[in-house]
Amino acid sequence: MTSARNSTVFRVTGLPTTQPDNVLDTLNAAIKSNLLEEERSGIIQVMTVVLPSCYDENQEYERVALVEFRGGVPKFLSELTVNPLGDWQVEMDDTDISFDRHFFGFTQLYAPQTGVPISADIIAITGLDGHAYGSWRGKGNLGRMWLRDFLSKDLPRCRTMIYGYNSKLSSHGVDTIMDYGRDLIEEMKKIRSTKDSRQRPLFFIAHSFGGIILAHCLIKAVQTNEDDHPTIASLHRATYGILFFATPHKGLLISDMQKMLAGEEKHPRNALLEQISLKSDLLISQLADFKNLIRDRKIVSFYETEQTRQLVLDSENRQWQRTGEFVTAVDTDSALLQLPDYMEHKIPLPADHSMIVKFDSKSASGYRSALDRLRRFEKDAPREVAARFSTLIPSPAQDRLKPSSTVPFPKDDMFVGREDIIANIHKRHEQAASQNNVHSRVALVGLGGVGKSQIAIEYSYQIREQFPQTWIFWVHASNRARFEESYRMIADRIKLPQRHEPAADILQLVRNWLCDEENGRWMMILDNADDSNLFFDRFNAELKSDIGGLVGESIPLSTFLPQTPNGSILVTSRSGDAACRLTGSHRDIIKVEPMDES
Repeated sequence: MTSARNSTVFRVTGLPTTQPDNVLDTLNAAIKSNLLEEERSGIIQVMTVVLPSCYDENQEYERVALVEFRGGVPKFLSELTVNPLGDWQVEMDDTDISFDRHFFGFTQLYAPQTGVPISADIIAITGLDGHAYGSWRGKGNLGRMWLRDFLSKDLPRCRTMIYGYNSKLSSHGVDTIMDYGRDLIEEMKKIRSTKDSRQRPLFFIAHSFGGIILAHCLIKAVQTNEDDHPTIASLHRATYGILFFATPHKGLLISDMQKMLAGEEKHPRNALLEQISLKSDLLISQLADFKNLIRDRKIVSFYETEQTRQLVLDSENRQWQRTGEFVTAVDTDSALLQLPDYMEHKIPLPADHSMIVKFDSKSASGYRSALDRLRRFEKDAPREVAARFSTLIPSPAQDRLKPSSTVPFPKDDMFVGREDIIANIHKRHEQAASQNNVHSRVALVGLGGVGKSQIAIEYSYQIREQFPQTWIFWVHASNRARFEESYRMIADRIKLPQRHEPAADILQLVRNWLCDEENGRWMMILDNADDSNLFFDRFNAELKSDIGGLVGESIPLSTFLPQTPNGSILVTSRSGDAACRLTGSHRDIIKVEPMDES
């Protein structure tokens, strides 16, 4: 019998539901009619299974099929060998059906057990230059695809789906992380469109770059209102657990991928590679937001302990093959979210970056670990997810305020110049963000009227646009009264429950909120912080409080500027001394000179 190891699996879409009992026979007949005589004689073996379409949960309009060809690809589908990103239409009675190898969008892998409700949706997202089906398929002689062959028996009540997208480096796509995230969100709308499906527990399995897309998707989902789209607004609440397999949260090694694009300096894929490179500023910023979203979710991070061969171009067949030197594609530091052990279960697997998601048998250690976690998810998720959607038990995610800005100035559309200074601010804050548990402070120092505050305003709007999950707080720091006034505005914006109490210590309350990493990332602009005594001198005569007269022994204002890793501060000041004391180092000061009007 022909081995399944080298067989090719195609997806067939557009199967009608009008004759559900004989659609398999009709499809097999259509395939047979397109085979050559020698192919029908047994050279090619055909194995077909008809499945529900996850885009038609009630099975009213369409079904899909998975067709496996052993012994070679039939002649009538040879075009898809040349162009694996294409589709091929075939007539089946009076219906046109479509074959493809790319598996773009969602594909359901097996029919859930009948007679009982679906317990959960499982969605598997492949990595960069991967394949929605093939990336999860083992290399053993049976060619098992564990999400289909194993989970169908071990988790029969789940609706298990794979998600495919075009990330082939050989294609000239211009997609960015944002584009891939938007595509995933758009497809999610189509497969969880009813109230029951939206509130069904959701488990994600993400390999490599697939985890980056997932993180971006969930961050965007939290920013979505119910009125915008109920499916997307419910994603975060429905998500119970995530299995990450070698996801490069802080970037991955891309040198061999860059070799593939060598000679094409303006290849559109270079932009994407830059976004996911090691120590990528974009990924590091996204990581901070994502970690705040999933602290109460079940996270399992598998990481590779074997190295991967680099890509080398075979001079004879002009094909790229992994025959080069051994390298670690995603190191442990990048593959882990670095959450406490009780929040993130960390599991090493003896596999390289590709094989970490390929299990040949149910006895594989990686499969046993993954199945154990998924079974726990299936057991515990229904009660917890139902509670999040219950009006009697609102979830923290449901009630959490959406980050906003207290900057009191509009964006200046006429702002020009100073790009080098703004880029420098971004760089310094991002360098600090790349190191775990590091608070970041930068100061702009220059004479009055040189444009320090204007730079800070522009920077605040750029941060707000790039990272909408980050709070932006503007604090007037010229005297204590204005400082306290700004903190009162922050207290109102973040709706601190004790803020209206007569004896409320607003400064301390806001400080406590800023220190709590559960509240997300924040960036504070400390404007006109010219007097270091205001922040560090306990007996400063300026300490006249707007809520209680002279406070001779008040706590220095610097105490209320916490140095927490989820926050950063941008200072504007005319005083180098004040800026140095507030940032802690002369190295964190950026000089702002008058603009050359010539």
